[in-house]
Amino acid sequence: MLIVGLAGGIATGKSLVAQEAAKLPGVAVVDADKIAWETYRKSTETYRKLVARFGATILAEDGEIDRKKLGALVFSDPEAREFVNATVHPAVQEALEKIAESYRAQGTKLLVVEAALVLESPYVRRDFFDYIVLVSVPREAQIERLIARGNLSPEEARRRVEAQMPPELLAPKADFVLDTSGTIEETRERARTLFRELLARAG
Repeated sequence: MLIVGLAGGIATGKSLVAQEAAKLPGVAVVDADKIAWETYRKSTETYRKLVARFGATILAEDGEIDRKKLGALVFSDPEAREFVNATVHPAVQEALEKIAESYRAQGTKLLVVEAALVLESPYVRRDFFDYIVLVSVPREAQIERLIARGNLSPEEARRRVEAQMPPELLAPKADFVLDTSGTIEETRERARTLFRELLARAG
């Protein structure tokens, strides 16, 4: 089984690419963001560390960590972002290794891990991945897409995009760069072509 990391900033089209990959036989896709959420549910060690550092301001009414509140903090404060990454990413890596074993046992040929920061985080084991695909689009297009989603002001959208490393610095670290600046159908076609090639390599 080959393990492929699917990296890229917010609003670059990672989810669309992941959906296309998931349609191919022998491919499984997992979302590291959802795994991260599981690692800081109430009663986990990660939850305790985050609450000890940030207090009740990051909690929802039910006592769980509110992802939006945590996200706003992470994107506005580099020190907070570093603490969250150092706390959450190792827990996600550990969970991914167990998930990979499970898919390997099921005979999966290609496991795609959708993980925005796989090329940026020093807490990710690079040797866990056979290949890393960077989903890339110009920054202005990222900001426009974020604003179009309707949840963020232009200032907040720009701040979130600029908090992440620019694609031109990440591209040399990736095995493949998938340009998603075209139409949705063009992106789907590029994703299909690339993941068919990776499936062939998986045998």
